[in-house]
Amino acid sequence: MLTPTNRHPARHHAQLTATDVSVMRGTMSVLNYVNLVVTPSSRVAIVGENGRGKSTLLHVLAGTLPPDSGTVQRIGTLGLAEQEMTAADERTVGQAVADSIAEPLAALATFDAAARALANGIDGAAEEYAASLELAEALDAWDAERRVQIALEALEAETDKTKLLADLSVGQRYRVRLACLLGADHDFLLLDEPTNHIDRSGLDFLTAQLRSRSGGVVVVSHDRALLSDIADTVVDLDPTLDDRPRIYGSGYSGYREGRQAERVRWEQDYDRQQAEHARLQESLSAAQNRLVSGWRPEKGTNKHGRATRAGGLVQNVHRRQEVLEAHAITVPNHRSSSGSPTFRQGPGPSSLMLTTSVSQGG
Repeated sequence: MLTPTNRHPARHHAQLTATDVSVMRGTMSVLNYVNLVVTPSSRVAIVGENGRGKSTLLHVLAGTLPPDSGTVQRIGTLGLAEQEMTAADERTVGQAVADSIAEPLAALATFDAAARALANGIDGAAEEYAASLELAEALDAWDAERRVQIALEALEAETDKTKLLADLSVGQRYRVRLACLLGADHDFLLLDEPTNHIDRSGLDFLTAQLRSRSGGVVVVSHDRALLSDIADTVVDLDPTLDDRPRIYGSGYSGYREGRQAERVRWEQDYDRQQAEHARLQESLSAAQNRLVSGWRPEKGTNKHGRATRAGGLVQNVHRRQEVLEAHAITVPNHRSSSGSPTFRQGPGPSSLMLTTSVSQGG
């Protein structure tokens, strides 16, 4: 589905800005304070394990899903490619193509009408001609159909314009949709797993198109080859120590290096937490021992003295137990199957129950 945000392209003035974007699913945080700026020269990859909100972030950027908090500002046009293309409306391939380049085709029709008016000497035709020419050039309208046709052929998609989309396989509809997006030439292209259902030659064509296009690209993908070839910025939605996403520059290699450094920092912090946890446990054990031994006072100690001392010892044990239970330990997770390190939030320490029974009678 194509989702243009503005009627006309903004080109080098285009910008896509997400500020403190958060999305909740019930009580679960899917996106947590995402800040991102996408320009016409940006090549942004969104990565993370399944269920981390990658597709959600694409829809928030596109405007098809409002965030629960934060804002998204869009200047320019954009096209969003979801993982599935509906075929329930009985459209043909030709109609899908026409819809994808509707603005360039309309601009050409307006230009032709203005040219005829100018030739017939109609008042105001010169201004209308100049405006329509500027728009057609901005949209690169004369080349729109050819761009889509080239993409259809390069991706080995269906080129028969009379074919119903419903009669095509899922993979064929996917390739038709992708070709339409590549030909539409929006200011921003948002792609969700674009390498699904395309072969090596199609991947090579897609990679070249994404690298050379004049507009910005935001892509969700598990394809490391594609990410290595096109990404200059990587948004990592996997868990971090502070529950906020990380944004890495210097391409996919910069992401891998940064993520590994993040893991090292988390492991070091985990070691410190473990040492502190052991110290607190030792302190609690010592307090519990003092409580037990405190019930065997020296001869001559009166009953009131024993009770007073017992109250202080019990409070001391409870205080140390509360500190220990409040001491969280965040556990770094193992490296994911994709080769990129991921983390999980570990459980806090188990409750340490005070089992010493105290009777007031002593």
